Amino acid sequence: MGTRIVYIFFGVAFVLSVENCFAQHNIIYRNHSLHQVLVNPATAGSEFFPVAALSYQKQWLGISQSPGTIMASTSLRMGNFDFYNPKMFISKSNLKTQERIGLGLGIYSDRNGPVTSRGMNLAYAYHIALSNSRLSFGLSGSAKQSALDGSVWDPITPGDPLLGNGNESYFNFNANVGVYYYGANYFAGFAANHLIPLENKLESGENVKQDYILHGGYLFRSMEDIKIEPSIHFRYLDYEEFEFDLQAKIYFQHIHWVTLAYRSYKALAVMGGLKVRQFYLAYYYEANLSPVIKYSAGTHGLHIGLNLGMRRIEGF
Repeated sequence: MGTRIVYIFFGVAFVLSVENCFAQHNIIYRNHSLHQVLVNPATAGSEFFPVAALSYQKQWLGISQSPGTIMASTSLRMGNFDFYNPKMFISKSNLKTQERIGLGLGIYSDRNGPVTSRGMNLAYAYHIALSNSRLSFGLSGSAKQSALDGSVWDPITPGDPLLGNGNESYFNFNANVGVYYYGANYFAGFAANHLIPLENKLESGENVKQDYILHGGYLFRSMEDIKIEPSIHFRYLDYEEFEFDLQAKIYFQHIHWVTLAYRSYKALAVMGGLKVRQFYLAYYYEANLSPVIKYSAGTHGLHIGLNLGMRRIEGF
């Protein structure tokens, strides 16, 4: 049943993706596989044990004032016992409400020329045990500060009234919802972000619209030491454009991995990760296939993850 649902999901996502328009990507969504809780709140606690991650990415290396982003996230399941035992059977004993609750936190800081954005998401998810899979529903609240620093500008006409005073800043709150269906070999999810249509004060007369996210993947265990997980991340963004990522993650010895991805804004990406004790260390490179490739050395990133791997977690 779970496999059939994921196959249907991929069919729908492919039909939608062929109508894609190449849009300027969103840096947070581009890191969906590293910081899931920032994209879909229903993923909070889906790992069964506490996880944490820290990333830094620099886009278009070699271009002055090119975007740079720091992201951090953590996620855990509350309670003393999983509602699944190691053989993936539902454990009916010690099944408590709090053991179905996942919590997540994500923060980021992004600087793109004169514009700086900082934000935080607090996520809550409720996980329901099915026969051999799980279904979770998530809700998150987000806070964001955006600032415009006119001191980095070098206008041809100093004092141009269209530039205003050159410095602006605003702060707002918003809400996000999501659903996530997952098992040992598959996952599929949907999220609607920025539910409240607030005014974008940096663009007069424009409102922040909703982002809709559809994502899923399937893990093929064809060889003993090598596993392949193709996935797709499809989104309809607030500026009314479609974009998607097609990705294949190859696991070696169950813990190390290499990820290859094509992004619809005309970019190819590769990431390699190694597990060292409880830490994951990864390097990311993306080559933009647009004309900007002539002037930059691509996008580079570093990622550190912490996987505590504990199946028993004391409650708060």
